[in-house]
Amino acid sequence: MNRIKAVQQALGRRSSRVYLEIGVSRGSAFRRITAQEKIAVDPAFKLSTRTRRRADAKAQATHYFETTSDAFFTSQAGFLEQHGVDVALIDGLHTYGQVVRDVEHTLRYLRENGVIFIHDCNPTKASVACPATSYADFRAQNRWWEIDWSGDVWKSIVELRSTRRDLQIAVLDCDWGVGVVRRGNSGPDLDYSPAEIEALSYADLAADRVRLLNLKPPAYLDEFLASEDRSSSKPD
Repeated sequence: MNRIKAVQQALGRRSSRVYLEIGVSRGSAFRRITAQEKIAVDPAFKLSTRTRRRADAKAQATHYFETTSDAFFTSQAGFLEQHGVDVALIDGLHTYGQVVRDVEHTLRYLRENGVIFIHDCNPTKASVACPATSYADFRAQNRWWEIDWSGDVWKSIVELRSTRRDLQIAVLDCDWGVGVVRRGNSGPDLDYSPAEIEALSYADLAADRVRLLNLKPPAYLDEFLASEDRSSSKPD
């Protein structure tokens, strides 16, 4: 299981299939996803002509927005209201504040029982989890051979589980941690304040990652998506 298979599994269960990806870069995921419509957002696309051709072939329509996610959500509200979002993958700037904003913005346009995936939620070592303002900043802080960067995206899971009781949230233990988010009452979850979240370190994650992330095996995605089906079939 990886983020691409997880996204495709979620899309495959829906009658409408509009896919939003934030942080497309070279299109390693975007070109492989099949959907009715695909929306790509990145401040600096690095897509080859061949990659665009492959991405376009897997959708009836593709839409490219070369801008930051904040600017996209501000300027394209009408477009998003018209199209909606069924499944989203958030894989942009690897800071927890930005990821939380991307999730909250996406939720405004997420269709009933839609799913948001978040990449890089479970870094396996301190260097990968290095807080930085950009990939260039991360490289400047680390040794030349340390190239994998998840940043403090994992803190977005802690924040959302502490502040959004209207969401169901877990992290699949694969592909650097794939977060899954959908609407639905979660019950008592975490209770960290903003200051406490800011103060959390990688050592805290390493000591308690299963509880902090609600870490689940990859096969849990079947259960997560099945709960989505059950909620949509409840009588009014």
